[in-house]
Amino acid sequence: MKITILVDNCAALPSSLGSRLIAEWGFSTYLHEPRILYDTGLTGIALINNMRALEMDPDDPDYLVLSHGHVDHTGGVIKLMDMRTRPLTVVAHEEAFSRNTGFTIDDLRRRNVRVIAIREPYTVAGNVIASGGIPRRWGPSHLGGVADEVPDDMALYIKTGSGLVVVTGCGHSGPENIVEYGLQLTGAGKLRAIMGGLHFMGLGRARMDEAAGYLASRNPEMVAAMHCTGIEGQAVLMGMLGGRFRVGGVGSTFEFDV
Repeated sequence: MKITILVDNCAALPSSLGSRLIAEWGFSTYLHEPRILYDTGLTGIALINNMRALEMDPDDPDYLVLSHGHVDHTGGVIKLMDMRTRPLTVVAHEEAFSRNTGFTIDDLRRRNVRVIAIREPYTVAGNVIASGGIPRRWGPSHLGGVADEVPDDMALYIKTGSGLVVVTGCGHSGPENIVEYGLQLTGAGKLRAIMGGLHFMGLGRARMDEAAGYLASRNPEMVAAMHCTGIEGQAVLMGMLGGRFRVGGVGSTFEFDV
């Protein structure tokens, strides 16, 4: 399985310059097989530019999964839809559409979109599951502190032969909740990798250390924390995880055997 970062706050790779990739505040990533786009960034400008620069087409995805309803993850939806020539299935939490996403369900349906609004886990395709609402049973959630109510926050869980791969948009549910729920839901024996936003921004250092320590205790092969993790949060994770920490950024690719 190949995963490519299409939108992130940073264009962190030297190759981004040659490919003319651009960054913006937000997040989007693409699973090449099955063909699932996860989030669309803030405006759609970076998404479409970077897809084309990386020789992808707006028509490539069969599915779009929205991590939650915040505009830095949904802002490119309409631009993407208006550039497509074939139908698309959108999977999102029911409550995502109550936020200021910049569009309504009717806007999507007028653009030949099949909308699947969920609360419970949903198998998108193959071995990829959209989490649905993530219970807060194992630790605090994240948003400028440790009291975050974003019930529409959803992760992608990918079960591989070597463990669970988790993709998050902002990680509002908190890493303990996201990972433990994924392990419980999939029956995976271990955490193999987690990538995406973890929303360490706004947290105190003690909570950053606690969350990073939890991830380290799960002994993943890789943690690629981007977007709202923030520079300080990335530094804490790098210090805790050493060589298992990966710098993400626009154009980064990650490959896993399944």
